[in-house]
Amino acid sequence: MDQGLVAIIGRPNVGKSTLFNRLTKSNSALIHDRPGVTRDRLYGMVSSIKEDETGYTVIDTGGFETKDLYYQPFSKNIVWEQTEVAIKESDVVLMVLDSRAGVHPHDLELVNYLKKIQKPVVYVANKIDGLEQTTAMWEFYELGVNDDILTCSAAHNRGIWELSEAIETKLSEVCTLIKTDVNIPTTKIALIGRPNAGKSSILNRLCGEQRSLVSEVAGTTRDTVDTPIVFNKNHYTLLDTAGVRRKKKIFDKIEGLSVIRSLRTIEQADVVVLVITADEEISDQDARLASLAADRYKPLLIVVNKWDLVPDKDSNTAREIELDIREKLKNISYFPILFTSCLQNQRIHNIMKEVESLTASYQIRIPTARINEVLERAVHEHTPALIRKFNKRVKFYFATQVRTSPPTIVVKCNVAGEIQESYKRYLVKRFRKDLGFGNVPLRLLFRGKDNEKLSNPR
Repeated sequence: MDQGLVAIIGRPNVGKSTLFNRLTKSNSALIHDRPGVTRDRLYGMVSSIKEDETGYTVIDTGGFETKDLYYQPFSKNIVWEQTEVAIKESDVVLMVLDSRAGVHPHDLELVNYLKKIQKPVVYVANKIDGLEQTTAMWEFYELGVNDDILTCSAAHNRGIWELSEAIETKLSEVCTLIKTDVNIPTTKIALIGRPNAGKSSILNRLCGEQRSLVSEVAGTTRDTVDTPIVFNKNHYTLLDTAGVRRKKKIFDKIEGLSVIRSLRTIEQADVVVLVITADEEISDQDARLASLAADRYKPLLIVVNKWDLVPDKDSNTAREIELDIREKLKNISYFPILFTSCLQNQRIHNIMKEVESLTASYQIRIPTARINEVLERAVHEHTPALIRKFNKRVKFYFATQVRTSPPTIVVKCNVAGEIQESYKRYLVKRFRKDLGFGNVPLRLLFRGKDNEKLSNPR
């Protein structure tokens, strides 16, 4: 189903990301005074100001940079390549001008470029923070713009209504706005890991296009890039995140903000895919990220990427690496592990199959009778230790599943607070194995007969 697409373009630091956040009523785009922060294409939904509840999609892009004005560390101008893709796929272009900086030669280059490709354009002079600054807009007519130039202050929410009205009017001339179906269920998949592990390359492979920037420079991705895909008729959203390094190795403020956003993405995700590299051992930071997902009861898939870099592989190599990873993860070693090579497109297609399996296990519901059968057998085969404080053992009465996503089982017993942690882990493993929860986190709550506070193991 098509809908209106609006690409926001302009020179670096003219306020494109601030305007994107204002229009989408979100904080999706990373904002900083430093030029060149935005790199990838960021998509967001904008609700219509009209009563018919129509909407459109807006795309935030990187700044227009040339050899004499270049803020990126890449050998190729891959940021502009992403911007060109956004312009070509859009129905309307929103060109943002900086009223404080005034007319710049690169503004003229962009205007001439848009005239050449004959795209419908809405021009807006941003950073008009008061009536006395409105006159600064007139100098932009030197660019040879035939359309009206609007004024706004994205930071202070001035002129946004008029701008929205102009965008929708322009869109209505070239396409039909549709009602946005926000009720389509979608599973959010967060791609996390250290810098340069191959997260963006995996996303590009899964969605079949150059959706995220990929370069040899670690830390290329800064914003969380959302990409919708359909797999087996189910809707998913891939969330490519900035690489997460140890805090003491982060010296750049932009990287620090990106990492915070990446960690927040884990909270929002339904499934987490941790990407590590096959040519390096699993690091403490990788283990921390896995624990972070487990602490939040998120299904996790560990993808060992760059399998092509491992020399002298034999039939046991993958098994040895997998055992090393599981030993490092200790109590959360139940997560599935997949070996891939993005460069050679090896087993990348299995990622979505694993995600589909994890999602199904995450939503499974088990009858109470079956849960109690497993509980009775587990206690019979491994009796809990004697509680010396009360000179008696824990007595389990019954267990029942109270929710899914994450699957949560409440166990009623006589003294919940005295159960040993090792025995709690034993019951979690037995329930996961015998009840078919597979590789997803299982939340087990113990409630005493006096309704004492729930005891909640991982």
